[in-house]
Order: sequence, then C-alpha cells, then structure tokens
Amino acid sequence: MTSIKIRQARQGQFRLRFAAATVCLLLGLYSMGYATEFEPSFGQDLQIKTTPAELFGEEQAAVYGEILPPGDPVSWEVYLPNNDSTELPGLLVYVSPMQTGRIDSRWRTVMDQQNMIYISANDSGNQVPTVRRIVLATMAVKALGRQVAFNPQQINVAGFSGGGRTASMIATQYPEAFTGAIYICGVDFWRKSQNPKVDRVIQNRFVFLTGSKDFNRRETFQVRKRYIKAGAEHTKLIMVPGMAHEHPDAQYMTEAIRFLKGLE
Repeated sequence: MTSIKIRQARQGQFRLRFAAATVCLLLGLYSMGYATEFEPSFGQDLQIKTTPAELFGEEQAAVYGEILPPGDPVSWEVYLPNNDSTELPGLLVYVSPMQTGRIDSRWRTVMDQQNMIYISANDSGNQVPTVRRIVLATMAVKALGRQVAFNPQQINVAGFSGGGRTASMIATQYPEAFTGAIYICGVDFWRKSQNPKVDRVIQNRFVFLTGSKDFNRRETFQVRKRYIKAGAEHTKLIMVPGMAHEHPDAQYMTEAIRFLKGLE
C-alpha cells in the first residue's frame, strides 16, 4: 500500500471514530445533569473555560486528541437571557468566522425577549480547521449543561459567513441534537458522502438569512431551494434590504429565532 493510501485509510478511520464519539456525546446531552453550585447571572455575559479532559474525562477526550489535545484549554463566550419565564431557555450555539465568540451587542435584547441562551467558542474562526470548529460547537452544549439548565428540545445552531457554512454541516450531520439552524450569509448543502439522515434532517427548521447586497445572496437562494427539493418543509428565507455581508440587526434576528421556535 502506498503512503498516500495509508494516510487516506488513517484519515478515514479517524473520521469514523470522530463521528461515533460525537454521536455518543450528543445522545448523552438529554440525560446530562446540571451543576447546582453555580449561580448564573442572567442578563449578563460570562465565559466558560475548561479542557477536553476536564469535560469528558481522559478516555473520552483521547478520542478527540488529534483535534483538541486533552489538556489544552478551550473557552466559550456565553450570554444568559434576562427573562422572567418559568420555562427553561432555549439554546443558540453560534459559529463565528472570527477568533472571538462574543455576541453581537444588538442581539442581547433578542436573547432576552426570546428566552434564548447564546454560546460561541473562542479561537474557532474561519482559519481554524472545520472539524475542530464542529467539535467546539458540540462541546459547547455539554460545557454549558454542566452549569446552566436549558431546554434540550430547543438546541439550535447558527453561524455567519464561513461560520454559517460550518453550522450547515453541524445541523445536517446531527439533526437529532440540533433541531433548528440559522445560516447567515453563508451555507452549504450537505454532501452525499456525509450520509446525513435526510429523513430526520428535513423535519427540522431552517432560516436562510442574507442581504440584498450580500455577495452570497444568490448561493443562499439556491441552497434553500435544494433543501426544499429534498423535502424540508420548514424553511424561511429572510433577505434584509440594503444589508451586505454582515450581521443582521435585532429585528431580523428576532424574526429568525421566532421561526425556529415555531412562532412564525
């Protein structure tokens, strides 16, 4: 066997181990326990810091070792909504194209009003390998779950630009865990080689958000049409007049989240 074939075989074996480990992680989200000693400050930002070994244990962390060394620190920026509802908040896992995961300041009021927790990994921008970004996004759910209670039936993923493309991979590869997605100025259709569970994917809710001046506008339209052709019934296109390749303001982000919640 040539060195190229050996390398490809090893990469294939790793992808299988990674996929299996990630599925186990996500399936375990629904039975996770929540820490009781942590007193969250709602309506404020916080940062969660840990290592894969602390989060998973040494054995499980070793599975991700080629992506995230077990002892390396990782962190997420979090915003906890200021909402008086007695219902558990939903969750929005955001994939940023930048190195910081800090929330857009205009979105805090959206999270408050919609009772939605925001979490996004630091050091997970477009220059970071996609597989690492996927791991950090899925890890975010577990890391948050150790400290704050949220509704496991309202776990959504979103992203902007290259982060939107990564979010579209996460949403279609793990449709049992992430039941809604917002693709902002960037989205890809799933690859057949990824073997997504199409029957489960098309049950979820998807927002395709772009601007009239966004250079990814036409592609966003096209990918949404492919979702619809594949059988996805719950899709919404939001085109913001005059918006270029940028974050939407609170009005359009509210519209997107309300659609994910089935309110529009």
